[in-house]
Amino acid sequence: MRAWETFLREQEKELGESTVKKWLLSLKVSRFDAQNLYLEAKDSFQALWFEEHIRKKLEKSFLNNNFKKIKVHLTVKGKEAEEGKKGKSKTKIMEPPKFQLHFDPVNPHFTFENFFTSKDNQITCQILQDPSDFNPVYLWGPKGVGKTHLLQALAYRLSAEGKKVTYARAETFTEHVVSAIRASEMQIFRASYRDIDVLILDNVHELSHKNATQEELFHTFNSLHLARKQIFLASSLPPSELQFIEPRLISRFEWGITLPLAPYRTEERMEILNLKCHALKFPLHNKVKLFLIETFKSSNTSLIQALEALILRTHAQHEAKGRLSTALTISIAKHYLSDLIEQEEKSKVTPQRIIETVSDHFGIQPDDLLSPSQARDRALPRQIAMTLCRNELKMPYKKIGELFGRDHSTVMSSVKLITTQSEHEEPLLQITKKL
Repeated sequence: MRAWETFLREQEKELGESTVKKWLLSLKVSRFDAQNLYLEAKDSFQALWFEEHIRKKLEKSFLNNNFKKIKVHLTVKGKEAEEGKKGKSKTKIMEPPKFQLHFDPVNPHFTFENFFTSKDNQITCQILQDPSDFNPVYLWGPKGVGKTHLLQALAYRLSAEGKKVTYARAETFTEHVVSAIRASEMQIFRASYRDIDVLILDNVHELSHKNATQEELFHTFNSLHLARKQIFLASSLPPSELQFIEPRLISRFEWGITLPLAPYRTEERMEILNLKCHALKFPLHNKVKLFLIETFKSSNTSLIQALEALILRTHAQHEAKGRLSTALTISIAKHYLSDLIEQEEKSKVTPQRIIETVSDHFGIQPDDLLSPSQARDRALPRQIAMTLCRNELKMPYKKIGELFGRDHSTVMSSVKLITTQSEHEEPLLQITKKL
């Protein structure tokens, strides 16, 4: 069909020949009339890629002979035939399980009562305990300040009040969209997220680049908000700093109230440890507590887990040796927690670690990334490293420029280039994900 072939040629110029060959050439045009275009994907992965990258372009540019837009329909090869065979089968041994969505569990130990409220976060916590005047409620702050704890405390309390609550991480929401598209069960998906009283969605910054997921969240948000249902969102960034998320979604995130959660100060984390040690009847020297605070910085959860592991392992040594070390030293604590300390260190992402990881992946020296060389084998790794510093560490463009010896505009252009190319070039996307 001439119109379809023209569209493919346009996409070759925009996406590249290899991308079109991999994802579009195998799409089958089943039928085309004055108002509809029927396409068939070879599998669910191709269907999802189409929804993410092509549908909007096709619906915008694909016109019929009267220059009017047409409706695009997409099915997955073999699904209708498979369902037809099931319908003809006379022997009914066992019905397959109905399509189901599995949601993230809510930890009953995450309550408002056992959440340590710092001075900086008092107003935020007060509003969260009585949020009925605001919709949506958008909670943001760096990793480890207790966003998930508070969201799950909300879910637990509102459920106890008899409200129908759906709690999900952005990753889970995305998986549900993919599964529903794959199984052609979007009605079940939409009922699960719309026939409710409260939606609580964690880590919304992870929706970046996920166009089909963002589209579904947009309509879910509108449906719930119109029905005056409560919406809670959490992210590591305020709405205005979210990247590669549709402006219409960001504007809706700002309709209600945006609440910051500030990191805990050292003295506040010390107070958390004091309370926990008292509750567990485990006296600990302040020097050891300070060592734990300085070592386990990623979150209060990791800090408490380290303390609990230290207690358990100290008691295990007591049973093995017949004595309990009442004078636990830093060196003993290091020995008992060596595995957790190693795990904590691995979780720390720094600019230097990014530079070392990228240079190691491309088989060059770290200094090569910081050199003025514009050679392709230096420029591409450098651009990827700058993009990771921006996306993973939220570093200002100016700071990245100072680190790599580039100006502000060069860094911005590099980040934009790598981000855009990653959307259309699968190998580059896999490299950035791996790193």
